[in-house]
Amino acid sequence: MSKKNTVHGVLAGMRRGGGGGGRGRGQGGIRFGNEPGMRPAGMSLADEEAMEQRMLVSTGNTDKRARHQHDQEVFHTLLRHHDQIQRELTRLPDGIRSLTTSANPEIVSLLHDHVPAMHHRLEENFGLRFWDPAFPEIFAQREKVQMEVTLVPNGVLVEETSEDPNVVTLIQAHGIVVSLFVQRGFAQAQEVSPLPDNYQRVLGG
Repeated sequence: MSKKNTVHGVLAGMRRGGGGGGRGRGQGGIRFGNEPGMRPAGMSLADEEAMEQRMLVSTGNTDKRARHQHDQEVFHTLLRHHDQIQRELTRLPDGIRSLTTSANPEIVSLLHDHVPAMHHRLEENFGLRFWDPAFPEIFAQREKVQMEVTLVPNGVLVEETSEDPNVVTLIQAHGIVVSLFVQRGFAQAQEVSPLPDNYQRVLGG
């Protein structure tokens, strides 16, 4: 069976366990789905939903809408079970190297789904977290980012680099934010990710 089929089989099993909305459970007790009321600090649920709808409608693409919903469910599930994830972050002269792992095979399958999906979204400029300054900047600088994703038996190894020193600063800051997601789960994901003082923005704000 291919890796893609294995991942999707695990996710389908989670959904059969009870559905979305944070209520589904896999065989290992993993709750799969979106967290009700998940939104950034200081933003109303109505504002968040309006922003998401504008983004989805703007794609004009049913497949992308379905992909976004799936990506969001996987991300929220990983946040919910962040205490089962370990992440090692190494700062490189031109970027970062990260190793994100878990002892839980269901979490590993979710990591194998999530990280390549985020890489693909970056390549095609299919943005997310528009309210969080660091994320639009990463997408705006995507053509200067080189990203290599390697699936390993217990997780994912990523090297993210750039030849542009300004983008290196952004990559390293983003790597720290992702590590904080692993450490703090939803508490961190609802916070704005600050940009480093020495980073030169390419977007307004």
